[in-house]
Amino acid sequence: MDFSPHCIWGDEDETVVYAQVIGQGKAVIFRFFRDPNASRQSLAARVVNYYHRNEDPAAPSGFETRDGLREFIWSAIAAVWNECVKEPQTSEPGTLIDLSSDDNGEITWRAFFEPLFDRYIDLLRHITADDLMPRGGQIAVPIVDVSELTILSSLGGKGCSMKVQLQKSLGENSIFVFKGVDFQTYLQLYDENDEFLDAFVESWRRSSRLIATMAPHPNIQTPPQFLVSTRDPKTRKAVLVGHLSPYLPRGDLAGVLEDANTKGTLIPLQRKAKWCLQLARTVDHTHNMLHTYHMDIKPGNILVDEADNIQLIDWEQSGAPATTLAPEADGTWDVHQTSSKLVYTKYDGPGRRNMPVGGGTQTFHTWNVFPVWQQTCPKATELAEVFALGRTMWMILTQMSGVDFNNINHPDEIQVTWPNRDELPPVWVDMVVKYMERDPNSRPAIADVITFWEGEFHRRNK
Repeated sequence: MDFSPHCIWGDEDETVVYAQVIGQGKAVIFRFFRDPNASRQSLAARVVNYYHRNEDPAAPSGFETRDGLREFIWSAIAAVWNECVKEPQTSEPGTLIDLSSDDNGEITWRAFFEPLFDRYIDLLRHITADDLMPRGGQIAVPIVDVSELTILSSLGGKGCSMKVQLQKSLGENSIFVFKGVDFQTYLQLYDENDEFLDAFVESWRRSSRLIATMAPHPNIQTPPQFLVSTRDPKTRKAVLVGHLSPYLPRGDLAGVLEDANTKGTLIPLQRKAKWCLQLARTVDHTHNMLHTYHMDIKPGNILVDEADNIQLIDWEQSGAPATTLAPEADGTWDVHQTSSKLVYTKYDGPGRRNMPVGGGTQTFHTWNVFPVWQQTCPKATELAEVFALGRTMWMILTQMSGVDFNNINHPDEIQVTWPNRDELPPVWVDMVVKYMERDPNSRPAIADVITFWEGEFHRRNK
């Protein structure tokens, strides 16, 4: 196939299945729509019915497994791909490719403008460049149209994250990471009132603005270098949909650890100490200099550059991972500070929500304690992120070995084990365990975390 399969998803009404592929520098969305007036044996009807588990006894889909369905979808796209990419409309904003079959079972396709694109544009039309990148007396960040990007690959993660190349010549610096809200993200998340998407857009705006206004730090993601726009089909004006940040070829720390495990390589203790120290300094800068929080500390949000230094990225502050979330920050506790310690009380009042509907079913998807505690008891957010540091450092030291993170729904489900304890200095294990103490008052302050790792790092670099 002359494209890379990206993702498959369905709509809430269970009448559509979408599939996005990346090829020839484009991200193209195909649609399978169950037309009530079409044959129940049409390609689209079979795909939709099986995907949404709406099997029609009178017209079975013929698929036996979900893997079989995926193979069929990619094969159907491959059959028409070369024709589709030659169609000029395919490159137009809001264009989808409808796939089905005729009465003879032959695959048919048509490029069409999806009316939902207008709702997508409405969601973003109010965003200005100063919302994302306040100038502060500096030169405005350049804006490029999405048509100027060649899409190279998807980078996964929350929202849209793509490895792209600017078509204008910039030499070796022409490779970037696109982050933002693309049309595929909209089609995956939209609902009747778009409450969740409104929050998603606000999260992107806030994180971009936060990075742009931060005091520089060597281990914090640098501000975007370009903003990205698309065209409003009604007004033909530019609408901002994302931004471009430098691409680091080594990728994130989760990938570096996984690659080492695949090769059976033990990462030297000196490197692990360096990463732990840099991460601690970054979190200290976040809390004690910037007076804010990150909330999503994990190896997947830590990039590694060519000099083996880390960069903390993704400052959305809109969701915490169950794998590194402190147990007291799961949305069921309140906190206040006395002269000697933090006092946590279980909340037993009426239901409360400060998170958008649609984000998940866990308590921390309903009530986010971080913005509340940062205003009323910032020491509590610091100690919650010391816990996240502990979980992340544990993953670094063990190289994320021996734990299945795919089905973790609550921080209490993680079982902390040390399969390589004999390969680590005992004091490292003891200190990281302290960072993960269940009682936040038993965890060290971030300043003490830095002091420890400074000593360990310099000891190994004499």
